[in-house]
Amino acid sequence: MAEVSDRIDVCGVLVSAQKDKEQEVKDTLSAIDGVEVHHVTDNSRLIVTIELDGRKQIMDTMSSFNDIPNVTSTVLTYQHSEEV
Repeated sequence: MAEVSDRIDVCGVLVSAQKDKEQEVKDTLSAIDGVEVHHVTDNSRLIVTIELDGRKQIMDTMSSFNDIPNVTSTVLTYQHSEEV
């Protein structure tokens, strides 16, 4: 089997923040390599994608979200991996 060198790994995450702390959480998330915040809802949820090399790196990054002050929960909503 040929070795695959070019892959895309991406996941969507719903991050819940404490009320009135959304901007702080957004700024912290946006500073993480491979993380993009797309939207902040009126009910303190952030729509986030992670695009990094490898599923383990993505899952480690997502797990680190729970260590960010004012994050109350994270939920994986989408995961995709394919050869490019």
